[in-house]
Parts: sequence; C-alpha cells; structure tokens
Amino acid sequence: MELTIEEKNKAEVIIETLILARKPISYSDLASHLGLSGAQKINRIVNWLEEITWQDMKDNKPLRASMVFSKRTPGLPAPGFFNYCTKIGVFNWKMDSENARIFIKSQQLALYSLYD
Repeated sequence: MELTIEEKNKAEVIIETLILARKPISYSDLASHLGLSGAQKINRIVNWLEEITWQDMKDNKPLRASMVFSKRTPGLPAPGFFNYCTKIGVFNWKMDSENARIFIKSQQLALYSLYD
C-alpha cells in the first residue's frame, strides 16, 4: 500500500519544513505527523521515500529522504535506504556506517544550502 496523494503532499510539506528547520525526523514520528496507523505505516513511508529519492537522483538534487532516520540507527536512515541508493547508483553502501554518516550529512548540508 502507498501513501495517498494527500498524504504525499502533506509529507512533502513536512520534509520541506524540516529542511528549513534543519531538523531530521524519525520514520515513526513522520508516520505520526501524517496520521498513519496500522502495521504497514512505515512501509508506506519507505515506498514514498524511495519515490522521492529516485526523483531527486534524476533531477540531480540532494536527497530529501536523508531527513528521515531510524530510531535504531539515530541520525541515519534504515539500511534499506542505503541498499536502495546503491541499487540506483547514488551511493555505494558496502555496510559502512561511517561512510553512510558522511553521505547523509553531505546530503543534509546540500539541502540546507538550498534555503540559505
């Protein structure tokens, strides 16, 4: 199941607000802000984040999905995000958390600079 058009639009506004505030958010907190419930709420967000990651990559823009992190890996998205980035050729994951942290920070700084 995917986010509805309305949920996607709301998520876009939330992500933009977070970029302006320079404040990343957890998957579960994003789900709460969107009013999502049920067992698939995180999967719905992940599907949308993959969509916008693909679009950002195609548009040669910083990855907005870098603003969403896992509570299991504070400050970093879940490993699936990095696997997806590897799959589409954006980042070579190699299960290296230090390089992942550098990559996420660089994406966030690039996003912040869009609003400076």
